[in-house]
Amino acid sequence: MKKIANISLIAALLALMAAGAAATLLHARRQAGKVLCTKVEVVIADSSDNRFVRKEDIPAIFRRSGITYFGRRVGEIPTQAMEQALTERSLIRRANVYATADGTLHVTIVQRKPIVRVYADNGQSFYIDDEGFIIRPYSGYTSHVPVASGRIAAPFGSSFRGSMFAFFEEKKKDDRTLRQLYAFARYVSRSAFWQAQVEQIYVTEQGKVELIPRVGAHIIRLGDFDSFEYKLRKLEAMYQKGMTLKGWNAYETIDLSFGNQVICKRKM
Repeated sequence: MKKIANISLIAALLALMAAGAAATLLHARRQAGKVLCTKVEVVIADSSDNRFVRKEDIPAIFRRSGITYFGRRVGEIPTQAMEQALTERSLIRRANVYATADGTLHVTIVQRKPIVRVYADNGQSFYIDDEGFIIRPYSGYTSHVPVASGRIAAPFGSSFRGSMFAFFEEKKKDDRTLRQLYAFARYVSRSAFWQAQVEQIYVTEQGKVELIPRVGAHIIRLGDFDSFEYKLRKLEAMYQKGMTLKGWNAYETIDLSFGNQVICKRKM
């Protein structure tokens, strides 16, 4: 009987503690509901890599969406609507908005990560990010990624922003060159070595791919995008064997399109 009594006492104490915690939480929420928003703190992740979005852009986005927050009770601030207004911008991948009991509105932004800028043959210009998302250029900043030009079509309109893969599926069309360009640019973006090497990507009228390196005065002829990983590994091995800057400048072209061979043509 004594054991049963102890268990009952413990259960009663736990219930009392739970009720007290719930009451404290409810009181805190009620108090927080009376607090007015007096400041906003914006954190932009990876801002050292990309500066498409600036802290001063955030209030302007909210104003254009008709959303107010200064002077409002923190419990009444439409944080979900604010997140939606932010993610509607093609430059923003994710947004997290919440208010705290000290009257601060916290905004955390994750930008998209461009991997190539494309100048299409119809005059359009856009970035492709690492998820295949089309980003229109932002006038205040240029991302330092390889530039692709030449015979590259833009199958979507100039105002399109979104996943190119979703576009291809919805429209029941495809673009092999853009898909291959995306795969190539993503490979380059994930390699510190090739990030430091590839500056421009050019697609000729015949559909052949040429690379302009950041170092040296030569042109790298890739052939097509097929098996580009293998071709780049051949060239990297050649570089790693000690090709000096003087050696790079001595060549006019380095051709990777002939199977296992790397054919270098010296300048005349």
